[in-house]
Amino acid sequence: MSIRNLLTNARRTALKLRKTKMAASAWTVFNRAKNNLGLGNIDLSGDTFNMVLMTTTASAALLTDISTRNSIGAYTVSQNGTDAKTALASIVWTGTASTGAATRKWDTADPVFTANTSALGGVRYAVIYTSGASNGAEKLLCYAALSTTAFNVSVGNTLTVQMAAGGVFTLA
Repeated sequence: MSIRNLLTNARRTALKLRKTKMAASAWTVFNRAKNNLGLGNIDLSGDTFNMVLMTTTASAALLTDISTRNSIGAYTVSQNGTDAKTALASIVWTGTASTGAATRKWDTADPVFTANTSALGGVRYAVIYTSGASNGAEKLLCYAALSTTAFNVSVGNTLTVQMAAGGVFTLA
């Protein structure tokens, strides 16, 4: 499939923290991810994807020309010494070429992060990336600002990143 008109419409995401809803920004696809999609290095149908939470200090790094998880490692939210991340489930890619659909939507189930034994502190962004054998092999796909300022998820609470009804993004 040709990816000339890549990602014409990034969708908005809602964030549920406790019972409060906050608007999040639209997902922004990394420039290198667009290239990796075109080259077949990221397979939206076949790869496994994760989401990791990022701190406010990640903002400068997210705006640069980056491509792998190594590029953002210093800015991840930590929980008990490991990155606050989760595997994305129920990934769907709708509007197949065989049906003649001009627009295709990529979506996933709403990921949930739980502050089990330690708080999730300084959360501001989320990044979706491919799962790989090492951080250098994990390719970045897209990111969204979950809030305009950093927030914390205290122990015993969960953070649900609710994907927009229109999906994470569309290709047209």
